[in-house]
Amino acid sequence: MTAVNSLLNYLRKGNTITTKQARTMFKVSNVADLVYRLRNEGAPIYTNRVTTSRGEKTFSYRLGMPSSAFQGYRDSGHRARARKTLYRDAISVSI
Repeated sequence: MTAVNSLLNYLRKGNTITTKQARTMFKVSNVADLVYRLRNEGAPIYTNRVTTSRGEKTFSYRLGMPSSAFQGYRDSGHRARARKTLYRDAISVSI
């Protein structure tokens, strides 16, 4: 199983993962590239900026619900517009 599939399966279970955790779990150096690939395949992965218990700022990834605009573009075959909508909604505010 590839790192991309492993990350998607992990997120589908309702888990969130930080960049450091993903590097360790999936033995990759560029987590953003994995997320980029998954988003291009249509996975609604959202990014949150978080602060760890040690005070370090990092990114946390989670699988979310795609917006209705994304689903509409995807269903009508407009992949480029769907992808643009997904990226526009990708960075969400900190919780």
